[in-house]
This record gives sequence, structure tokens and C-alpha cells, in this order.
Amino acid sequence: MNPWTRRALGIVVLLCFGALVVAAGVYRVLWMRYEQGLAQFESRSERIDGVILAGAAIEKRMAQVRDVVVPMLHANGPNAENEIQQKLREVISSSGATLVSSQAALEPVAEGKKIQRYKLTATVTGEWGKLVRLMEKLQTHAPPFWIQSVSILREGLPAGAQNARLTVQLEAPLAPGGSKP
Repeated sequence: MNPWTRRALGIVVLLCFGALVVAAGVYRVLWMRYEQGLAQFESRSERIDGVILAGAAIEKRMAQVRDVVVPMLHANGPNAENEIQQKLREVISSSGATLVSSQAALEPVAEGKKIQRYKLTATVTGEWGKLVRLMEKLQTHAPPFWIQSVSILREGLPAGAQNARLTVQLEAPLAPGGSKP
């Protein structure tokens, strides 16, 4: 063989060997990326499988939470305002006090608050003992009326019966959506 042909053939063999080394390096890099992607995918799919397998337990816990929370919320619906005011009137009359006036308005949902509420204002008159009973009943009533502020004004003469006028601002939390507790 001619020396020039041998050199040319050697160069071609070296170039082919270099191309093979570069191809092997590229293949190795791509294979490592594939392995890393597969490892991430497997760990994520294992977590998803774990969540799917825990689905029944999550549903059971959600039902337990719902059973605890729902009795603490007032019914939500088209007649919610009237129903809430009626419950407040019942609490007031069962304490023996007299309802002078009441108002209710749906409070717009503020940022950071997720529960819709009715704001109620009630003015009540009665003897001190009856008003104390009313305040106790408001604290223990279920679903609750959250007391926001109370204003008390004594009525009558100091020597006479101890009557007072009580103005209470309350909030009534509503169940989400149109659900009824």
C-alpha cells in the first residue's frame, strides 16, 4: 500500500474513532438525563399513587371534619336571612327579654375570609337577669352567633327596677354554597 493511502486511511480511521467517541459521549449524557428524568417521574408517580391509595382515608377524615364543622354554620340559601333572624328572635324570647329591633345584612366576603356571614344588630330591653341569660344563651347557641360588640344602657331610676337596653352586633357564619347543615 502506498504511504499516502496508508496515512489517509489512518486519518479516516482516527476520524471515525473520534466520531464514535463523541457519539458515545453524547449517548452517555443523554442516557444520564433520561435516568434523572425517569427517577423524578418515578418519585412523583409514587407520591401520586400514595395519594390515590390514601384517598379513602382522606375522604373519611373530610367526613369527620364536615361532621364537626357543619353544626357550627347556619343554613345558606334564599331564606337564610329570615331564618337567622328568626333563630335570634327565638333565643331572645326564650331568655325572657324583649326584642325592640333587629337588622341583618349579608357581609361581602373580604380577602382572606372564606366563610360568608350575616351581620346582625339587635336591640333588646329587659331586666338585668334576663339580659345576662340572653348573653349566656348567645354564647352556647348552636349554630353560634359570633358576638362582635355589645352596648348596655341602664334604663329607669336608680331606686327602681334594674332594667337595661342592650344593643348587640353579631355575625352568623353561613355554610358554603347553598348547602344546609
